[in-house]
Amino acid sequence: MRKTLTKLPHLITFEAACRNSNFTRAAEELGVTRVSVSRQIAELEQELGATLFVRDHRKTSLTSAGRLLEAEVAPALHQIANAIQNVSKTSGDVPLTVTTTTAFATYWLMPRMVDFSNQFPEVELNLVVTDRKLDLAAENIDVAIRYAKDKPLGDNVTPLLRERIFPVLSPKYSPNTSLSEPADLTRENLLHLSGIYRPEARWPHWFSANGLVLPAESTKVALNTYINMLQAAIAGQGIALAGNPLVDPYLADGTLMKLDGFLEIERDYFYLINATTDRDDAEKFCSWVIEQAA
Repeated sequence: MRKTLTKLPHLITFEAACRNSNFTRAAEELGVTRVSVSRQIAELEQELGATLFVRDHRKTSLTSAGRLLEAEVAPALHQIANAIQNVSKTSGDVPLTVTTTTAFATYWLMPRMVDFSNQFPEVELNLVVTDRKLDLAAENIDVAIRYAKDKPLGDNVTPLLRERIFPVLSPKYSPNTSLSEPADLTRENLLHLSGIYRPEARWPHWFSANGLVLPAESTKVALNTYINMLQAAIAGQGIALAGNPLVDPYLADGTLMKLDGFLEIERDYFYLINATTDRDDAEKFCSWVIEQAA
């Protein structure tokens, strides 16, 4: 086998060239130059004594010999790669990759991570914090916590927490009114979310649900991230429309106060997605998250 498989790296390049039907795209995928791909294919053809590709200016196509080799080599290489990945996962050497949003990581997950580390010191986590909706398979994500209007597709998806939003303010804030009814908020400094957030998370929707119209001049401070909005509220710059579970720690320690008796609007769920099938560390993490949420 050692004598036969002298061109194993060339076969990996060959497989990439087959999938991409283009040497340049194969080179980009492999992180090498197009010249390197072309040279390896030429060396493989010389070794086999057969032409594998018909070269065109923009595209390559397989010869009959190339199709024969591709039919055997591609499945074999993928099988080897899967076997290596599976062994690595079961050995515990691969960190568990978890993704969630910036706000959820900052206000809910990270304050609890000491407890997880104490309970499961053997589990190594790779936390990917982003507000982009990642392709879990393409990005090699094992577990995701996502805020979504509809339940994500998949076999192992658990509704974790449902958000409720309501007005919150800091003890540092100096109100202009008695804050005894929703109409008072039309005369207060309101902190507005801008950017990617849906209308249901914004003040105009909350006022509409109360049978009121928000005056245009009330939009004095607009922030494009949930974190910045909460920080502005904590600093006493205005009243924010925020919700549990993300503001729960601040309500508990008095950093923020909830306006009791004001309308609370139920919104979307945070969903827990276990994208793995046989990882013990993923099961441990997901069980811990569900326990924390309960």
